[in-house]
This record gives sequence, structure tokens and C-alpha cells, in this order.
Amino acid sequence: MIISLVLLIIFKWLDQETTSWGFPEMITLTELNAKEGFLVNDELIIVAKVDVLEVVGKLDVSEESSPVNETIYVKGFQVLPSQVESVNRLFEKHQDIASKFRPKNPFLKTAYMSLLLSLTQVLCQSPQKISEDDLAEQYAALAYLTDAGFELGWLEKKLDEVKEKKSKEEACLARLQEMEEQLKPLKQKCSVVEADMDKEKVELLAARAPVSLYDDDVV
Repeated sequence: MIISLVLLIIFKWLDQETTSWGFPEMITLTELNAKEGFLVNDELIIVAKVDVLEVVGKLDVSEESSPVNETIYVKGFQVLPSQVESVNRLFEKHQDIASKFRPKNPFLKTAYMSLLLSLTQVLCQSPQKISEDDLAEQYAALAYLTDAGFELGWLEKKLDEVKEKKSKEEACLARLQEMEEQLKPLKQKCSVVEADMDKEKVELLAARAPVSLYDDDVV
């Protein structure tokens, strides 16, 4: 017996202009736009939580699989154990950092906090390791976090400092490159002079050599 299966695939764009499209199994646009919904400044962060039920295969997997990381609540945020110290340090130095933070969804809060911690880690790097694209991304992340309610004026100042250092670094590199170009002909001239000096030294040694009384040319 042959059983045929017909699969119908539908592509539709769900937005504010066409609210009737979509599927009943999904979250409706009304729920997304609700006061306590998921949209923040017309943007949506989707966090996928994956529970490992079984590891199939042993490629690059230890015999005793490490347990799934548990999370800990710190200052109202659900974070990984490795992030606890960093979060505590943030709130110790900046107690009002999340006083106006609006999102209530725990997974959304976790995503925002992870983004904030990533931003602070990047700023701790040497400006040499931070590109212009990295800086642009950090400013975008800072604006995104600020729009969500984080008080990050202090972090913006730090980011401005990094930007200024990056500008000075690039200016120094440009001047060094210019000096190197100016030095090239001088180095070449020095090489020529050094070669001439070596020739003169050889002639000097020959001039200082004593005259031999028993040369074949002497009668």
C-alpha cells in the first residue's frame, strides 16, 4: 500500500498592515503589541531554550557529558553561574542601572543582560583589537539597551573613551607610516655611504700596510 502525503507550504508576511495573515498556532500581532507583550521599540528578541535529552554519537563529546548549565537569579535577572560575579559587580558600582528597565519576560531579560555583559567585555579589550565595525556595533548595542530602560550613561562615556583611543591609535599609525616613508630614501642613502666607507676602509688598510723589501719587482 502506498500512502501519499501532500504538503502545502505557504509564505506570508505578518506585519501591521496585514494583521489577518498568520496562523492561529502562532502568537498574534495583538499579543506582541500588548503593553506587557514582547515588542520593545518595535523589535523582538527570540530566545530559544534547548534541553539536551540524549547525546547521539561520541564525536568531540567526553564520556561523561557535562550537565546543562543551570541559571541563577541575580538582581532579578536569570544568568549563568559564570556571569554572577560580573552582574554583581555591575550592580555594586551602578545601583540604578536597571531601575527603569521595562521588559518583564525572564528570557527577554536574560538576553538583554547577556548583551550588556558582552558589551562590557568588548570594552575591556585593547583598542588595537577593536575595529571600526566593532565600535559601530557597540554603539548600536548601547542604544538598544538604553531604549530598553538601562541607565548606561557611564558606559557611553567609556565607549567614547575607547573611540577616542582608537582615533589616536589610527593617527599614530598614520604618522609612523609617513615617517617610515620619509626614512626609506635616507636608509638607502645610508646604505650607499656605508658601502663607500667599507671600500675606503679596504684602501686604508692597504695604504697602511708596510712596504716589502723582497718583492719580485725589486732588484
